Amino acid sequence: MPALSVTAQSFLLSLAYGAQSSRLASIVGGLLSVMVAAMSTQLLLRLRNNEVTDSVLLQQIEREHGWIELFGKGEARARAAGRPRRRVIRVRSYLIWALGLGTFGLAGAAAAVLAIVLPTP
Repeated sequence: MPALSVTAQSFLLSLAYGAQSSRLASIVGGLLSVMVAAMSTQLLLRLRNNEVTDSVLLQQIEREHGWIELFGKGEARARAAGRPRRRVIRVRSYLIWALGLGTFGLAGAAAAVLAIVLPTP
């Protein structure tokens, strides 16, 4: 999903900011870029929420059956496996992706606004 979204954003922003794009194409490309960013961010956060829910449910099942807990938080899993948790891993990837997708959306919104506000050459 993230790769497809970034590919779509690349196309839409090249359309929105293209030197030979018409005003209408810039507005439509920019607005579609905002829409793709919003859709992708919503999907990313929904998938993240489902993943956390599944992890909690698996952890409850493990506890109820007296099994070794394998599906705890990432830090606990790394520690149990004898692996250090590096600082870069502490930054939540879904937050980085959501921020990146939001930035694409802002760039699309800026392209649409500029196409509306700036005079035609």
